[in-house]
Amino acid sequence: MVETDLKLARLLCTRLCHDLAGPVGAVAAGVELIGTDPEQADEETLALIGDSSAAASRKLKFIRAALGVSMGSPEDIKSLLDGYLDATASMGGRVEVSWPAPGELSTMGERLGAEANQAVLNLCLLALETQPGCRSLALAVDMSSSSLTINLEVLGDPNRTFTPREDMRSAACGTGEHPITAKNVQAFITGQLVRSLGGALEFVAHPNGVKIATTFSDSHR
Repeated sequence: MVETDLKLARLLCTRLCHDLAGPVGAVAAGVELIGTDPEQADEETLALIGDSSAAASRKLKFIRAALGVSMGSPEDIKSLLDGYLDATASMGGRVEVSWPAPGELSTMGERLGAEANQAVLNLCLLALETQPGCRSLALAVDMSSSSLTINLEVLGDPNRTFTPREDMRSAACGTGEHPITAKNVQAFITGQLVRSLGGALEFVAHPNGVKIATTFSDSHR
């Protein structure tokens, strides 16, 4: 068990370092361009440093909330995910997000407890990375007297064909069909977190995206 935990820790560290390498490296490059003379800094270099440091900060806030000690409130979810998506936006544009009503997020927090934030943030990241070329993410919360379901749907570029990543589904569901690597370790941790909260994951792929339904039964809480 200790050996397995150590491997997961190493994989997760590798993944986090990869996520932060881009903006941190860009800050370092900007500082190197300036050298020892601040007067050499032009507007483009200063903008590079400012934008990259802001991106690193947004990523760190998201990572701390999603993978660190559980903290914050459901109302923080939107700002954390929006910040992360701003920091990871590509040349093709930022992923658009459709959110549930604020009251639904608050009720979800009351039903799931302190780890509600981590569950939703990790599920969103899982959905985004399961569908390469993702352009939109829709998040909905369905509740009944006995269960709560978090529904996520990600859609790719309608003009391009992307195959959903089976290794992400396998890691999240714990099927063992694919090995756990630095690229899918977050999916594995998401699955572990969901099951620790009495939840179950269901993936449904369609021609231009993926739907992920996570149902939590009150009888397991």
